[in-house]
Amino acid sequence: MHLLSLRTLRWLAAVLLVAGCATPNQPTTWRDPGYTGSGFRKLFVVGLSSRDLTDQRGFENLMVSTLQSAGVVAVPGWQFMPTDRTPDEATIRAAVARSGADAVLLARISDFSSQSEMVIAPGPVIGYGPGVYGGAGMYGGWYQPSVDVHYQRATVYTTLFEVRTAKPVWTFNPPTFDPATLQQDAPKYANRVVDLLQSNGLLAVR
Repeated sequence: MHLLSLRTLRWLAAVLLVAGCATPNQPTTWRDPGYTGSGFRKLFVVGLSSRDLTDQRGFENLMVSTLQSAGVVAVPGWQFMPTDRTPDEATIRAAVARSGADAVLLARISDFSSQSEMVIAPGPVIGYGPGVYGGAGMYGGWYQPSVDVHYQRATVYTTLFEVRTAKPVWTFNPPTFDPATLQQDAPKYANRVVDLLQSNGLLAVR
């Protein structure tokens, strides 16, 4: 993102690399331990896909309305930046400054990729006892067959930047597994983001 200096981008890339080493199907979160400021009073929200600017306005409106419902002041990036082309650094900086925001919430979804994983099949296996996957504790399900599950996976890289320093202070990178349900899953994601920001003391409620 052009809003950041090259040095900051490199530092953020290192943070995301470390976060990516976690269990691949689990969300990863990080908060800058050096940030000691108070909650941010106004958020500038930007939502992008890895391919284009499709539905940027819809996503930003959803996130802004979720923040506002929690008593947080927020504005969508599309009101200040063009959505028909990729803005340059000067345009982004001017837009953020014009909005009066003291933090930028940037969400970028990666491309979906096909992946597979071996999992234990649910339900008992005839001839191998009564154990049902997940329901018999430590000793249940030992002899149930494993199956190769294929799915689509993408990651929503979510980062909160402090405008004053242009540095990230918080990240949340949840996976999403089905392109077909991405839109209906968006409200749950937005609520989760707001909950995490509040629990980390990063939002100033009106």
